[in-house]
Amino acid sequence: MKATISLAIAAFLATPAHAQVEDAGRWIIYGTTSTHERDSSVPGGAIRAALPPAKRAEPWSSGAVLKLPHAIAAGEPVSATFWARAALPMRTTAAIQGPEPAYVQLATTDLALTPKWQRFTVTGTSPSALAAGSQSLVVTLGQVNTQVMLGPVAWAPAPVAAKAFAAFHPAAVPIDLTIPSKQATLAGTLHLPTGHGPFPVAIVIQGHGPNGRGGFDPVIARLNRDGIAALEYDKRGIGQSTGTYVEDIGLLTTDAQAAVAAMRARPDIDGRHVALIGHSQGGVVAPAVAAADPSIGAVVTLGGSVGDGFTGLAEALRRQMIAAKRPAAAIDPAVDAALTLLRARAAGRDEAAVAPLRLTLVERLQGLGFTRPEAESGLKMIDVPEAWAADRVCSASDLAATKAPVLAIYGGKDPLVIAAPEAAAARTALAANRKATVVVFDDLSHWFQDGAVTGDEKEVPGLGPNLGSPRVVALVGDFVASALKSVD
Repeated sequence: MKATISLAIAAFLATPAHAQVEDAGRWIIYGTTSTHERDSSVPGGAIRAALPPAKRAEPWSSGAVLKLPHAIAAGEPVSATFWARAALPMRTTAAIQGPEPAYVQLATTDLALTPKWQRFTVTGTSPSALAAGSQSLVVTLGQVNTQVMLGPVAWAPAPVAAKAFAAFHPAAVPIDLTIPSKQATLAGTLHLPTGHGPFPVAIVIQGHGPNGRGGFDPVIARLNRDGIAALEYDKRGIGQSTGTYVEDIGLLTTDAQAAVAAMRARPDIDGRHVALIGHSQGGVVAPAVAAADPSIGAVVTLGGSVGDGFTGLAEALRRQMIAAKRPAAAIDPAVDAALTLLRARAAGRDEAAVAPLRLTLVERLQGLGFTRPEAESGLKMIDVPEAWAADRVCSASDLAATKAPVLAIYGGKDPLVIAAPEAAAARTALAANRKATVVVFDDLSHWFQDGAVTGDEKEVPGLGPNLGSPRVVALVGDFVASALKSVD
């Protein structure tokens, strides 16, 4: 009996007096379609609505996941209290569980969902010390036949959670929207500050690749705390956006311009105060939009290359080869071969004329020390339609034509956009802009995370969120807030 009482007291003492509440926007939905919506019936006003999966399967084949943000000591009780409802009465389960492949459950509970919002609590005890992020709250959705809505989560038992929910006032609420563009409809999420608008807005523009929303979370959170809305969107043909995915700088610019127009049409957004924040390729798109639109209030480029046409591309290739310490005597011949091939492609030369140019480039890449298979792989990366159209990229000229305040940031360990020469090119392009700043963080890579050693992309998963360096987040946040406040 004494042992039982002692354990109960220990568990009580281990229960936090306050709880960390996570907004509904933090739920990760897999296996089905979901949206961010607003609902004043739940604390914070944000919900995540998940449609039933297209085909019912195993319960775990679709679900909602939220990672436990803190570590757990051995024997420590762990609880999650969350809001949920369904369009029609239904039953499912919730659990706190570990990662694949075992998915060991610390706790589980049945959920009887109704159209009325309810609070549910899952409680268990940790069998051993567990690291932050190693456990997740999971709601299974694989066999549901109606829409399920999820609200905020408090990592605490019900009594503590009730107080935490009552005091919960998030900086912003995410809402999903669509943006009409040329032969496509873009799906986006607007992180709208709480309080009274209209609000200034920053539009974040993704880098190269089939990227959807995400990757700017720390920057968006900082902007929201300053009362600045933030829009992110899936590239055309990616995620929930329609159209055909293509890495065409003209179409990417058109899509970003469509996002600007969509924000200016909203009554809750102050269309006179619009900033653009672009990462990598987005750092090329953002100046292109601003150069054509002098009413843009601020531009931030993060690892955006600077150069015009094929000449700019050739210089970027040369910088990468120098940084990779390839044989100096072989660099210019390889760059020249790449340039000759791309110009032939741009001129519409047929395959018979292009074939020997491709072979020459492979041989020149071998001269840089690549094996034949590596050289052929390099050819496949260079000889692509987006590179054929590089003569339409004018990032240096666009930066020079941008009238808004510009912040250009580079990482000294960036293996893709080499900091020293790119920063020098940016300073040259921005020489006439008194409101422009170029910054190099010597110890950061292309993904702007603290802790980079080599700067290689392989390090990214172990270094926290993309664009997550607190120094970069603070610099971008301070710059955007100051620039938008100065807009007439």
